This record gives sequence, C-alpha cells and structure tokens, in this order.
Amino acid sequence: MLVFFGVTAVYCTVAFLFWTLVPFFQTTAYRKEIRKDRIQAIHRSNFIFSPYTYAQRPIRYEYLEFLKNKTIDATTLSIFEGAIKKMEEVIQIEGSDPYQYTLLARAFEKKAELLQDRSYLIKADEHYKNALALAPQRPELLHVYGFGLVRQNRFREAIQILGTTPALDPNFPISYLYLGMVQFNLGEDAYVDVIKNLEFFFQQPPREDPGEANLNFSRVIYEKSLYYFYRQGDSPRFVIASERLAQLDPNQQSLYLQLVQLIKNNNSQLPLLEFQGGKLVKLS
Repeated sequence: MLVFFGVTAVYCTVAFLFWTLVPFFQTTAYRKEIRKDRIQAIHRSNFIFSPYTYAQRPIRYEYLEFLKNKTIDATTLSIFEGAIKKMEEVIQIEGSDPYQYTLLARAFEKKAELLQDRSYLIKADEHYKNALALAPQRPELLHVYGFGLVRQNRFREAIQILGTTPALDPNFPISYLYLGMVQFNLGEDAYVDVIKNLEFFFQQPPREDPGEANLNFSRVIYEKSLYYFYRQGDSPRFVIASERLAQLDPNQQSLYLQLVQLIKNNNSQLPLLEFQGGKLVKLS
C-alpha cells in the first residue's frame, strides 16, 4: 500500500511539474528572448519548444506571427522556415483553430514571395480552405482569404469570395468597403458597383474603424471615379463622389462643396472642370 501511495505521489509531482512549471518557464524564456528580438536564440533553443506543453500553441503562433511581419533575408530564411514547421506541428497535434491555418497561409504567401516560387501559393490556398472548412460562416475568414487572392492578383476569384452571403454581411458594413476596394481593380467598367458598395459602408453609423490606409485608398477610388463619371456625363454619381470627397479630402473640401452646390443650382448640369492626372484641380 505504501508503495502504491509513493508511486502515486511521484506521478502527481511529475504531472504537476509538467503541466504547470514547464510551460511557465517555456513562456518566460520565450518572452525574454522575443522582447530583445533574439530570434537566433529562440531558433536554437530546445527548451522553448520541447517538451510539447499547452504553452506551445500560443508560443509557436506568436513566434510565426512575429516573423511573418519581420523583414526576412538570406540569413533569417531558415529561421522563418523553422517557425513554419513548428506551427505545422501544432496543426498536426491540435488542428482545431482556423486562425492557425490562416497564419500558415500568410506565411506560405511570404515564402512564395521571398523565394519567387509560386508553388508555395498552392500550400497557402490549402490552408485558407482548411480554415474555411472549420468555420465557413465566419465573415472575417472569408475576408482574409479574399485578400489573399488579391495579393495573388486573382481579383475575380476574390470578388466571388467577398461577394458571398457570409462575407458580405450588412451587420458588418466594412465588408462592403472591402468588396468595393477589390472591385476597383477591374477597371472603370466596375466603378458604378465600386461606389455603390463604398457608399453603403460610409452611409452607415460609424461602428467599425476602417483604418487610415483604407480611408486613403477610398479617397483615391473616389477621385478616379469622379473623373470617370465626369467623362461619362453621369451627374448624379458625380455629385455622390464629390460629396464623399468633401469628407475624405479636407484640403479640397471647399472646392468639392462649391462644385456640388453649383451643379444643384444649375439643374444637375456639369460645369467645365480642369483635371490633372485624373484629379480635379479647379473649376474652369
């Protein structure tokens, strides 16, 4: 009986150390090195990545995310590839989180770019589809996949994804902004749909911050559309674009508001305007 209790006590002690202290010290060691950007030390470490404890999932995820956003050159490529393999091990052991797959997809996109080898994009596509298989109704996953296709210049496929019911959700107006921005890549023939989708987003009560980069890109889209609608003689859409630019371009706000008022006072007739490089400069 004493032997039994002794064995049980030893087992419980080992289990306690493995499930509490080991993951704690693994995480502590990782945090210490990553704060100093010592990726070489992390790459060479056996303890940080072994044994496989519950700390491995966040450690390996954060490590690959960190490297994905870092400039990778010939000296750090093997480290980046090692981080991908460590994340693939998480997938093999757990494989239950769609964001693990999307992270790997982005990593393979970066690897394809670094090595100028498009075959890695096939692997990226597989991981995007694995993520969607786990959560096919999650709009944000469809958005991530859609922009993955955009990075590959597969615009029509991206539009097909971003235009599906789960991805294009009125409860998430920013999904319309995303769709419009991608449609813009199809050229002037798509401008009517582009502005329609962007306007849906901007007309909603402010619930989502699109970010400065998306706002700047939206301004460029409206400027290009303004010139297009002017050449088409499309007064109603020209006014819509002008009113939106008055909000998106404070430096030219008075010009756009003056233009809108002039058109409304002139029975929707477009005045003579001067453009430079497709951008409105002044009233002629």
